[in-house]
Amino acid sequence: MKVCFLGCGNIAQAIIDGLLKSGISSSDIACIERNEQRVESLRMQNLKIIELENLASLDFDLIILAVKPKDALSAEQSIFKIAPNATILSVVAGISSVNYSKPNAIIRAMPNTACAFGKGLTAVYAEDQSSAAFKTAKSLFNKVGHVLVLQNEDEIHRFTSIIGSGQAFLFQVLNTYLQELGKIASCDQASARLMFQDFVSSLGDSFFQEQNFESLINKIKSPEGTTQAGLESLEKNNLDKILQDAFKAAEDRSIEISNEQ
Repeated sequence: MKVCFLGCGNIAQAIIDGLLKSGISSSDIACIERNEQRVESLRMQNLKIIELENLASLDFDLIILAVKPKDALSAEQSIFKIAPNATILSVVAGISSVNYSKPNAIIRAMPNTACAFGKGLTAVYAEDQSSAAFKTAKSLFNKVGHVLVLQNEDEIHRFTSIIGSGQAFLFQVLNTYLQELGKIASCDQASARLMFQDFVSSLGDSFFQEQNFESLINKIKSPEGTTQAGLESLEKNNLDKILQDAFKAAEDRSIEISNEQ
C-alpha cells in the first residue's frame, strides 16, 4: 500500500504514526507539506517529501487529503488537474462529497488522533463501497484501529462531534482532575503527572474487564457516601445535557462548514 498525504497537520501525523507502528514502511508514505517545521519532522521519520506536481509520475493507492476545510476544494481540484485518475481519501471535517468536483472519486473518512497508538476509531463513507479503493481505505484504517462503515454520509457530522471532537471534551474534563490533584500533591508535578497517567490508564483497564458503566460505578459508590454525594451533584447540574449540548454544537458547526462551501 502506497499513500500520499496532502497536508500533514495533527490528524495526518496521527495516522502516519499509527501506520509506521503497524509495520508500514516509511518508503511507502509520501507527504506534500509547505510548513518547514513539519517538513523537517517528517524527514526525521524518513518519509518522502514530494511536490504536488510530481503526483502524475508516482503511483499511489490513495491520496489522503488532510488540509484545512477552507483549502479542501481547491486542493482537490489541483490533485485532479495533475492526476485525473487519482482516488482521494478526504479526512477533512465538514466537506461533503457533493461539494467536490468529482464526488464519485472521493472517499470520506473521519479518524481521531488515537490512530497514533493503533487505537483509532474511524468512520468511512463512499458512494461505491464495493470498489477496490474503498477496501484499501478500510484496510489502511484497520491498521491504526477500528473502522465504522457509514451507510449515510450525513452521519459523519454526528460521528465527528462524538468521536472526533469528543476526545477534546474528555481531555478538558481530565485537565480539571489533574489540576485538582496538583493542588494536593506533596510530590513534584512530574510525579503527580505520572500518578495521573496511571489513574487515566486504569479507567480503560476497568472498562476492559467489565464493560458496564453502571456496574463499575456501583463498585465505587456506597449509600450516603462521598461518591454518592458527588454523583448527585453531577445529576443536579445535568452533566448529561452539558455533554449532549457540546456534541450538538460540534455537529452543527460541521454542518455549517459543509454549507459554507
